[in-house]
Amino acid sequence: MKIARFLVLAVAVAAGLVAFRMIMMSGGSEPEVVVVPAEQAPSEQVLVAAKDIRLGGKLSKDDFAWADWPEQAVPNGAVTRQSKTVTEETLIGQIAKTPIFEGEPIRPERLIRTDKGFMSAILPKGKRAIAVSVEAETTAGGFILPGDKVDLILTRENDDLVLSETILENIRVLAIDATTAGEEDQKNLSPKRTATLELTLSESEIVAQAQKVGTIDLALRSAQDSADDEPSGMTRRGVSYVKYGVKTQGGAQ
Repeated sequence: MKIARFLVLAVAVAAGLVAFRMIMMSGGSEPEVVVVPAEQAPSEQVLVAAKDIRLGGKLSKDDFAWADWPEQAVPNGAVTRQSKTVTEETLIGQIAKTPIFEGEPIRPERLIRTDKGFMSAILPKGKRAIAVSVEAETTAGGFILPGDKVDLILTRENDDLVLSETILENIRVLAIDATTAGEEDQKNLSPKRTATLELTLSESEIVAQAQKVGTIDLALRSAQDSADDEPSGMTRRGVSYVKYGVKTQGGAQ
C-alpha cells in the first residue's frame, strides 16, 4: 500500500518537472490573454437640462446639453439628435411650465412659447388666477409656499356672532406676493401678503364675494391630502359660530 502511494507521488513530481522545463524552454513568457469587448448597447443623444431650470424660466442655449442614453431607455417625448420636428433651436426662448432639474431630458410638453405674461402661460386651460390678501399669521405662520395646496376659510361678523366657514378645499397656491414656485426656498414672514390662487371661474366668484364680506384665512393641507387627483372646490361643511367665546355648530348660511 505504501509502495503505491510513493509511486503516485513520484509520477506527480515528474509531471511537474516536465511542465516547468517546457515553460523555461519557451522563454518563460506568460500565456497571452485575449479580452473580447462586450457588445455595446446602441445609444442615442438626448437633449437634457445643463442646469436646474426653475418654473417660469426662459430657456437659453446655455440651459441645454446633449447626453448619451441607451436607446431602449429614452423617455417618451424626449428630444433626440434624430428629431426632425423639434430641435434645440426651436426650444430657445420658451418658458418652463414646471421645474426641470439638471440632467433631466427636455420634453416640449413641459414648455410653452407665449408673448403673454408668465402667470397666464402656466395656468391650465379653464383655470383663473385670483389674488387674496392675507396676514402672515393666517398663512400657517408663513410656511405656506407657492405650489402648496390649501383650504380657504371665510370669517365674518353677523351681529354678535363671528362665523367661520370653509368655502373652498384643495386649492393650489400659484404665488405668494410676486414669488412663484421654484423661486422661494425659505418662508417669508412679512406681515401683509398676497396669495395668488389657481381657481375655476365659479370659484373665483366665490372668493371675490368672500373678500367683500369678511376675511380669508389659508389652511395648509398635508402633502398626503394634496395630490392632484384629490377633489377640489366647494365644500358642504357646516359653519362654526362663535358668540362671546362659546362655539356652536350650525348649517351653512
